[in-house]
Amino acid sequence: MNPDIKCASVDGLLTLLAIRGVGPRAAEQLATRFATLGDVRNASPQQLSTSVSNLAIDETWGDRTWETAYSRMRRIIEEAQQQSVRVLAASDQGYPAWLREIRDRPPVIYVKGTIPVGRRFVACIGTREPSQFGDQVTRRIALLLAENGWSIVSGLAIGVDTLAHKAALEANGHTVAVLANGLESVYPKRNTSLAAQILDSGGAWLSERPFGTPPIPHHLVRRDRLQSGMSAGTIVMQTGFRGGSMHTVRFTLLQGRKLFAPVPCGRHAEDEKSKGILALTQRRGAELGNLLEAQGKYRRLLEEVYRDEPPAIPLNGRRDYGTLLANLDDALTVESEHGGDPAGSQPSLF
Repeated sequence: MNPDIKCASVDGLLTLLAIRGVGPRAAEQLATRFATLGDVRNASPQQLSTSVSNLAIDETWGDRTWETAYSRMRRIIEEAQQQSVRVLAASDQGYPAWLREIRDRPPVIYVKGTIPVGRRFVACIGTREPSQFGDQVTRRIALLLAENGWSIVSGLAIGVDTLAHKAALEANGHTVAVLANGLESVYPKRNTSLAAQILDSGGAWLSERPFGTPPIPHHLVRRDRLQSGMSAGTIVMQTGFRGGSMHTVRFTLLQGRKLFAPVPCGRHAEDEKSKGILALTQRRGAELGNLLEAQGKYRRLLEEVYRDEPPAIPLNGRRDYGTLLANLDDALTVESEHGGDPAGSQPSLF
């Protein structure tokens, strides 16, 4: 192992993350407290335990542990080169600025393709089985956003995600597929062709998971916070009370980002797949919290910050599309006023 490697660098963070018992939060805390891997290696158990909360210092943290972790890091770097994947630390310029500011950001991300610095991102999410209403509003809104210079961020899933990515491509716009697995493969397999089109168009794939990681349910849920975290706002096109979209809704609100939802009317409002949309745009915080069985910080957020109003900004047809664009532009203005820190606009509750 090279003891002079900076802890905050890609090599340093990957090495720390390869040590048993060191998760993303602990790795970032160590990188903040210690300059080099050698400093961490030579620190006493007391220094480590006072620097990193809840880090169990194993007595076997010896040379073999460090050499194994270093070898793991080198294999990841070599695989990244072979796969044309960039590995970015949170301090790197190419790391999305808004994602950098969320409280549980990934210390490193993997990017295949192009994510231009300074790009404007908006998350477009929704059910895997959209109705006619969900299909229509997704195509219209994603196309509008792409034509107005917004990069469409979604999860490459079947349904709304697929429609949103395709709308961006149709507009010759930029789109990012956020995946829950290692970037040596695509999930779901049936969207392999779409994923290739995203890269060919100048877009990107992004993941926090190292190569060889499968898209298990936990990873899919954690992936959702990256979609909202790198975006100025999230548009949930269609959703019921249950499903993955509600995870992204939760992350969006806890991150202090803006949430939008097109409102169905007439027969479309009777569809079970639209019940979540109606609740988000019509129910106040406490009632919504009960409907969603929200807990912990999310429950407190809904009850206190959204006590007097629904959390989602309603889009009642095309007449509100200008309002959507204006609100997203306002979010960028807030970012600028807080010195590039979108977290400055987050509720002070947390």
